[in-house]
Amino acid sequence: MNLKLFKKISTAALLLAIAAVLLSASYFRAFETYELASLDRKFIMRPKPVANEDMVIIEIGEDSINKLGRFPFDRNYHVAMVKALSDFGAKAIIFDFLFSEPGEGDDSLITAIKDSGRVYMPFAFDIDRSDTSDMITAKDYMAKELDGFTPYLKGSGHVNILPDIDGKFRRVPLYIKYDGTMYPYMPFLFACDYLGIAQKDIRISPGKSISLGGKVTIPLDEKSNMIINYSGIWGKVFKHYSFVDILQSYFAKESGEKMSVKPEWFKDKVCVIGLTATGTSDIHPSPFEPLYPGVGIHAEVFNSVVRNSFIRRVSRSSNLVILLALCAIISVTTLAIKPIKGLLCLAGVICLLVASSMFLFNIKGLWIDTIYPMFAVILLYLSLNLYKYMSEWKQRLIFENELNIAKKIQESFLPKKMPDAEWISISPVMFTAKQVGGDMYDFAELSPDRLGIMIGDVSGKGVPASLFMAMTTGAFRSFAVEGVVPEEVLKKLNDKLVKESASNLFVTMFYAIFDNAKRELVYGNGGHLPLLYLATGKKPVFLDVEEGAPLGLMEGVYSGNAIKYGPGDIFIFYTDGVTEAMNSKREMYLKERLASVVEANRKLSPPQLLAAIEKDVRRFEPKSTQHDDMTIIVVKTL
Repeated sequence: MNLKLFKKISTAALLLAIAAVLLSASYFRAFETYELASLDRKFIMRPKPVANEDMVIIEIGEDSINKLGRFPFDRNYHVAMVKALSDFGAKAIIFDFLFSEPGEGDDSLITAIKDSGRVYMPFAFDIDRSDTSDMITAKDYMAKELDGFTPYLKGSGHVNILPDIDGKFRRVPLYIKYDGTMYPYMPFLFACDYLGIAQKDIRISPGKSISLGGKVTIPLDEKSNMIINYSGIWGKVFKHYSFVDILQSYFAKESGEKMSVKPEWFKDKVCVIGLTATGTSDIHPSPFEPLYPGVGIHAEVFNSVVRNSFIRRVSRSSNLVILLALCAIISVTTLAIKPIKGLLCLAGVICLLVASSMFLFNIKGLWIDTIYPMFAVILLYLSLNLYKYMSEWKQRLIFENELNIAKKIQESFLPKKMPDAEWISISPVMFTAKQVGGDMYDFAELSPDRLGIMIGDVSGKGVPASLFMAMTTGAFRSFAVEGVVPEEVLKKLNDKLVKESASNLFVTMFYAIFDNAKRELVYGNGGHLPLLYLATGKKPVFLDVEEGAPLGLMEGVYSGNAIKYGPGDIFIFYTDGVTEAMNSKREMYLKERLASVVEANRKLSPPQLLAAIEKDVRRFEPKSTQHDDMTIIVVKTL
């Protein structure tokens, strides 16, 4: 197996492993605590659902305990409550606390229950926590209603509710399996009676749903629990009255006195009697508040069943499909577009997820995972960008290595050493804006008394310019020989570039020949900047010609010129990276400033003068902001 194939297989295996971890975390609900918190937020943010008006809560709160004494109350108070609600025409009377221990007045209470025929009482199971089946099972009764009550009750059911992993109560087991028999949750029992649905007509699909005779289908979670469809905070949803106020009104009615509670308020109502006083055992944390009476949970379950309004959690596999779709969108967009647009796309995907989850929850009662998908797509986005960065970094390293090679190749075309002529002093320097550039210079040692100096500047920068520079330098060397004047060299070079180059690049070039025997400089210019000349004791001048277009654009005519020079004269060859250097105010350096710097430092040696020019240019345009290649050649005749 070759290394390339091994790397591909390793990368694929790594990606599959990462995908497996991400999907497994979703399937096994690794972020369940956060998903539950997001469910609470959905409850709080959604519009208030409609509550069934036939549900009435009768509170045993602080006022009742203060007036009637410590709970549990004397059974005679419950006898009076059954008689009062029966007399008021209540449809059902449900006690939300246990009568598991005998007490004084039980006979009277049994008689009242028998006469009423509409009383429900609860019992509680000891849940088998070790059972992993799809149905909650019990080991034994924890508390059961007294046997003397059972024959006369309208119904009885369990009141077990189980907390989620964060301690809040969000679901109830509608049935608990004990000793081979299914026992209904008490609020579910009287909701079925309210709808006229017999228990024999109910069909249970453990872990999926409960069908109420084809009229209502209740979605269940994996343990056959129903998710409580909370309507709001305690005391703001259902009608509720004080236990003691009802008793006082009933006694007032019996004696013909004025009643504070009207009997018609309870006509045909389902009345649930429960503890709401702070510090009692039936107070639990809910999505809305840390202290929520259990009697409110019973009311919510009844409300959901009779209104056919439920919360259904999307299955694990469906959440996986959603996650895969989101990850596919993020993967495609992140790899295809720039990081800023990718970030906007990520924000859009997250907003779409949140908005869709809220819409489905509010309209359909569907609960889809949001926190883990958000985490997963953000992690995927960051991972893909890291992957892109690492890939680009690797490619950049390869490219920089290639540039280093190109730089060395380009440097090989520059003169390896200074000319041996003792009658002239030369100091050149080149600074590229990138690793490679388009500036060039060369020396043509034509004879012991004749020296040619060329400087050029290719249009553009970077690798294309450097390649064009290499080709131009090679061609120049073949034409710059003894007996060929500068304008003729430029003409031949232009003809070759026009004929052979297809890069749409061109080059400007200044070529000058110093003749020591005649003390004469002959020169030609192909669209380049003029040569700066500073004769001893005189002002700087710029040397140029009449005709000479850049090389490589089109066929053209090139003219030459000549001047006499003396010992100590200074010549400055330069490219436009010097004169067009730009400061923070976007002002250019210009050739006039170059001339003034040269004139001010005319007594310096060529290396010193070159250093002075470079220092002034860098003070004007720092190297960190250099935008073009710079080449300077300082020549001084001796």
